[in-house]
Amino acid sequence: MNKMKIITNFTGTNIPDQYGCNAPRGQQPHGINQNSFPFEVAEIPAKASYLSWTLIDYDTVPMIGFAWIHWLVADYPVVEGPAVIPAGVSQKTTVPQGKTSMRSVVTLIRHPLWRMTALGRDLTTHYSGPRPRGGRHQLRLTVYATSAPLDLAPGFGLNQLMATVDEKLVAQASLNLAYERKSH
Repeated sequence: MNKMKIITNFTGTNIPDQYGCNAPRGQQPHGINQNSFPFEVAEIPAKASYLSWTLIDYDTVPMIGFAWIHWLVADYPVVEGPAVIPAGVSQKTTVPQGKTSMRSVVTLIRHPLWRMTALGRDLTTHYSGPRPRGGRHQLRLTVYATSAPLDLAPGFGLNQLMATVDEKLVAQASLNLAYERKSH
């Protein structure tokens, strides 16, 4: 496989404050920052036609028993050259996005009525910025380049993405990113 690369303009691997819980509260419906961060995917193989990606926080496993899914995207079209994923793309794109952990039992217990609202549906199928309870969390961004679309419907699950990606996979790249909650 090709050595595809994920490039950010972050300082080190720290996700900037404006893409997580440290952004001004007015920019976070129900305390969730939906302003997705920008990144670039370089050295995409010529056979690749689409990109899909996941953003997962594995540091949540000891606290809640599972990895927290912050973002799932499928079938983002590739054009020649590097793919530039702009800030805020999660709220602007029409490509399928999957269910985040905002749809988990943890959120259902904390906010039982969210699922019945347009905002709740929006929060569960778009980027949900990092908001660790405390300390610094590592998040893993993985990008999959595929030769054909995965043909997943909006609201797909991580399991569905994983079940379909291998047969069309041309290359993949991962990058560990970090985010730390600051006291307000």
